[in-house]
Amino acid sequence: MMDSLLQTWHDLRDFVFPGHIPGAEVTRSHSWPWGPAIVVVVFVAAAAWVTFIYARERTAASRTLRVTLAALRIALLGLVLFLLYGWMLHRHRTDLPDLVLLIDDSASMATVDDDRDPQQQARLARRLQSAGLRQPSRIALAKLLLIERDAGLLRQLQQRYRVKAYRLGRTLRPLVDASETGAENPEGLGGESPRGSPNGLRDAIRRLDADQPSSKLGAGVQDALAIQRGRPTAAMVILSDGVTTDGKTIGEAAVEARRRVVPLFTIGLGNSRPPRDVQVADLLVDDVVFVGDLVHFDFQVVATGFAGQRAIARLSVGGQAGPAVAGPTASGPAVAERALTLGQDGVSQNVRLSHRMTEQGDFECAVEVEPITGEANTQNNRLTCTVKVRDDTLRVLYVQAYPSYDFRYLKTLLGRSLKRDSSSKAVELTSVLQEADLDYAESDETAARTFPASREELFAYDVLIFGDVNPAFLNTTALENIAAFVAQRGGGLVVLAGPRYTPLAYRGTPLSALLPIDVETAALPPSGATLDRGFVPQPTRLGIASPSLQLADTLAASLAVWREMPPWYWSLAAADLRPGGRALAADPSRVGTGGEHLPMISMQFVGAGKVIFHASDETYRWAHHPDGETYYARYWIQTLRYLSRAKLLEGGRLAELTTDRNEYRRGEAVRLRARFLDDRLAPAADDGVTLILESDGNPRRQLVLHRDAVNRGVFDGTAADLPDGKYRAWIAAPSVGGPSPSQRFAVVSPPGEQARLEMDAADLQAAANTSQGRFYTWPTAGRLLADLPPGRQVRIESLAPTPIWNSPVWAAVFVALIAAEWLLRKRAGLV
Repeated sequence: MMDSLLQTWHDLRDFVFPGHIPGAEVTRSHSWPWGPAIVVVVFVAAAAWVTFIYARERTAASRTLRVTLAALRIALLGLVLFLLYGWMLHRHRTDLPDLVLLIDDSASMATVDDDRDPQQQARLARRLQSAGLRQPSRIALAKLLLIERDAGLLRQLQQRYRVKAYRLGRTLRPLVDASETGAENPEGLGGESPRGSPNGLRDAIRRLDADQPSSKLGAGVQDALAIQRGRPTAAMVILSDGVTTDGKTIGEAAVEARRRVVPLFTIGLGNSRPPRDVQVADLLVDDVVFVGDLVHFDFQVVATGFAGQRAIARLSVGGQAGPAVAGPTASGPAVAERALTLGQDGVSQNVRLSHRMTEQGDFECAVEVEPITGEANTQNNRLTCTVKVRDDTLRVLYVQAYPSYDFRYLKTLLGRSLKRDSSSKAVELTSVLQEADLDYAESDETAARTFPASREELFAYDVLIFGDVNPAFLNTTALENIAAFVAQRGGGLVVLAGPRYTPLAYRGTPLSALLPIDVETAALPPSGATLDRGFVPQPTRLGIASPSLQLADTLAASLAVWREMPPWYWSLAAADLRPGGRALAADPSRVGTGGEHLPMISMQFVGAGKVIFHASDETYRWAHHPDGETYYARYWIQTLRYLSRAKLLEGGRLAELTTDRNEYRRGEAVRLRARFLDDRLAPAADDGVTLILESDGNPRRQLVLHRDAVNRGVFDGTAADLPDGKYRAWIAAPSVGGPSPSQRFAVVSPPGEQARLEMDAADLQAAANTSQGRFYTWPTAGRLLADLPPGRQVRIESLAPTPIWNSPVWAAVFVALIAAEWLLRKRAGLV
């Protein structure tokens, strides 16, 4: 009897809650053609009729008794209807829905992230120790989540699902073979674990190592979806840092998962911020300079994870190699340093360190940023280069109509300038004074009687200083030779404005076309005006970066010197610059019609050469600086050397093409720089350099480079969206003579597991959203079990149906109800 009652209870339970038992499914059927609604209507009508009869019955019975008798009669009617309806229970054996577990075992999962506070690290260490794990790597966190507390999570998953576990790296591989666990595997699928026994899977997870050389995560997800084709799959759980090094990402594969109605539950492991690092890149420096030049080392610093922190950038110069030593020596002590405040992640900072080269020779120089505690890679903190320092003599021609103060001071300065530690002259000066006596040329060894008559004579000079010159002494051929000297020969030209002739007397001549100012709109001060109000020219933002205007070794010190320079009083008002003109210094007290300060020193690239224009002939006043002639001499020597820089490159290589790196990851922009070491070869147009990019299997591409704002011979550009391959870039235009400069670089994929170590949280989140799953981080992964869908069970076998209506228990209940009603009526005297 007890067994019958227990079976009836189970039958009732299955009748009310069909399919609640894992691995089983229960359905119901009945023998009447009517639906349950008809039965309910009949029952309600009968119950109402019984209630009405008992309510109208006039007996001595109490109200409680009448209600009890009515309830018994209604129960009898309900039982009869239930039995007549003929309920049958049908049981079926079912298989649990599949749950696919993917664990990333690529090499990036071996990363130990250091983004936790000490208390969190201590708690994590205790948890790892209790689970028998050591380092808090990403793969260890995945293991800890699954196997801690006696594999509690695995046990609960295996009670609800048929768990299929795979390793996900370069390929998709079963984590547990059926032969290891004894699990049935009729479909031949690897990675299944036996129901209710997670030990085999737990042991396999414990042995898991992060050693795969690449991460094809998207391809692995697609392979897992293909294996599950036709199988009832509740969800796919992915434990990974999301870093894909080759092929599709998980987010891209999630589209296929949504089409197959398989939600992805992604658990992101690791730090989503890139590893902390400081990188020095893109070093730009003049290869060949003069002794005494202030050499600028311009480079970029890119920091990650150190925003707002302080760092020290240093420049070191090794011992000079000398003519008898083959090659430069190793870099030596630091000669300049600068404190930096590191910027936001991935944002490059332009840094300039400067050093005045005081000795002749070849020097190995290095720029570096001092390593910071916590850097992931300190090998990229340093770049080296070789700087050749020469002490060549400059040939300068100075032309002036009359002996002005500027002429006398500058002639004296250049005539006595000597090379460092030498008695030989640094400048070989030739002067032409148009209004001088005939005996002047014989009494002054630097003087010449006339301006060079032929182009060859003029081309023998490196720099021409053109003062206030009377055009009556120069014919058209001489002016054309000057234009050719600049544009073709690549010579330097300094033009000084004067009160008599230059530059207004040269309107419409070949000389006016060389000037960076518009001569047509220039004007002299009003005749008879009292010039008692002085002004101190100040460098512009572009000018302070120009080599000629840097009077001190640092930018701040140079600006301080300029503020203390003696003032000028007379100047030409030339407010309008030509399209290619650049203002280097301006009068801070006066502005032109355009609202900009009047330029006092300006420059322009003309053909292969450079032209600098002074709107005044009062530079001699700088010799009255409290420090003597130091800054006056420095300005002029630096200006002459800047204009004659091409002289140092004669007979050597003339141009180069470089990239900031030799290897790029697919999708990264490639920065290319063409540098004409001989400015004479640089094109006149600011977009005059065209590159050709060649790669096997990819079409040719053209890239136009644009001129740098300060350096005439430097052109920059970037190439984006280049497919994988090895590339050769070469200068197609202009021609530089001889072999065209070229550079090789590669665009690769994968870049290696260590190239990107930050967790790709964005892709994991996108994958979860696209597939209608969930994304978790390590602190929130505990919600996984509650969020997983139940899945759909699959029928394996149908069992014999169980009739409910003819159970002897129901007969006993029927007799009990009748007997109870009769006894109550008998006791109340109603029978």
